Order: sequence, then C-alpha cells, then structure tokens
Amino acid sequence: MVGATGWMRRRAGCRAITPVVAAAALLATSGACQFPRDVEGTLERVEGGTLRVGVIDDPPWTDLSGSQPHGVEPELVRRFAAQIDAEVEWIEGTESDLAEALRGFQLDLIIGGLTRSWPYGAEVAVTRPYVDTEIEIGVAPGTELPDELGGVEVWIEPNSEAAALLKQEEEDAIQVPFDSLEEIDGPALLDSYEIDAIGYERTDYILRDDEHAWATPAGENAFLLEVEHFLLDRGEEAEDLLHEEAERDVAGRPDA
Repeated sequence: MVGATGWMRRRAGCRAITPVVAAAALLATSGACQFPRDVEGTLERVEGGTLRVGVIDDPPWTDLSGSQPHGVEPELVRRFAAQIDAEVEWIEGTESDLAEALRGFQLDLIIGGLTRSWPYGAEVAVTRPYVDTEIEIGVAPGTELPDELGGVEVWIEPNSEAAALLKQEEEDAIQVPFDSLEEIDGPALLDSYEIDAIGYERTDYILRDDEHAWATPAGENAFLLEVEHFLLDRGEEAEDLLHEEAERDVAGRPDA
C-alpha cells in the first residue's frame, strides 16, 4: 500500500452591488469570484512547497530500477517542479493504491504512462493529452509490408500489450520474440518512438493510438490548469525524451 508519508465547484455567481457598498465589499467578494479554484488549495500549497508525485513503474515513461525515478515523465515532473519552485516527493506504488491515495488528496500527481483511457480516470482528474504515440508495424527502409500478414514473421516483445494486439488483429501472423531492440531483423510491431530509434520506417499499420496524460485530484481545478499549461507545449520535449530512452535500449542502456 502507499505509505502516508513519502505520497467542482462551479464558479460562484457575483451579485451586482451598489456603488455605496462597492468599495467596502471589494476585498470580501473578490476572492469568492476567482476561478478556477482548488477545493483543497493544492496549487497554493505546492508552489514553493512539496509536490507529492505517485509513480507507477512503466518504462520508458517511468523507471523505478534506480535509487530515484527516471524516464520521460520524472524528467518532465522535475522541470514542472522547478517552474513552480517545488521540491518533489516520489511515492512508488500500484495503479490502484496510488489512485486511492490521489482520491483522498494524499498525492498531487500520478505519472506512469497513463493515457486518457486510464481505468481510474473517472475517479480523479486526467489532464488533456500532451503527446500521442502509436503501436504500429515498422519495416527496414525500402521494404514493403504485405497487404496480408498471414504467415508473415513479425518481431515483437513477448508477453507484451503489442503481442496481445497482434494476436487479436492478425492471428495468422508469426510472432518472433525479441529481448532487445537491437535483435530485430524484419517487420516489427513497436511503439512509434522505437521504430524511429532503430532506423526503421513507419508503415501506418497502426494497431493502437495512445493519448498520454497525467492525473491530479478531482476538484483541484487551479492546480489542474497549472499542470495543463505546463504540458501544453511539452509534446516535442516528450518525444525527444522517448527517443533518447529508446536509443539507450538499442545501445544496451549504458547510462540510464
């Protein structure tokens, strides 16, 4: 379980007031008409304070194999924390445990390869997507992919989500397992950034399109807006980080 340490309101209506009382009422009413607002005051607390981030292990988005979380999203969180002058407190856990902690306002963010279709998204707030990735078939430059994949060997990570997708969509394709990207020698079902990292070409044979996002507590609308504003122009940064992670995989991860 997640440790205790570690990890809407509609806009209030502003009634018209007479000039006689306007000056006296200004300070009392201005706060009530601010929007968006946080139910628990998250943005005010984390600015210059501590940002509690729940982390689900899901390389290359998040990697918990070291002493500190690393990968694409921990790097982005560090950049966000620097922007709001916050220290980061990392809390590792499972999706269900971290989602429960977020619901109870014991966390401020959850990261870990989440998408807009995250099963716990209805119970918390999920940001707008900041980067899209596809699971698709890549081929060596100059290679044509047959119209039908029956009997065609397709390199794939064993016991993976991609393997399940391929079995569902192309049951007669022959799955060839690989342990590292450098082993691939033929058509391969990969994430789009992995295709780029091994110098393959995308075929537009896409089995799934993922919209990646972060999760925040429900009702913390000012904080959610701050996070979304940060993520708005981070798509290119995220893609660069994804390519770096994939290239490390190709090279045997010498410097994670």
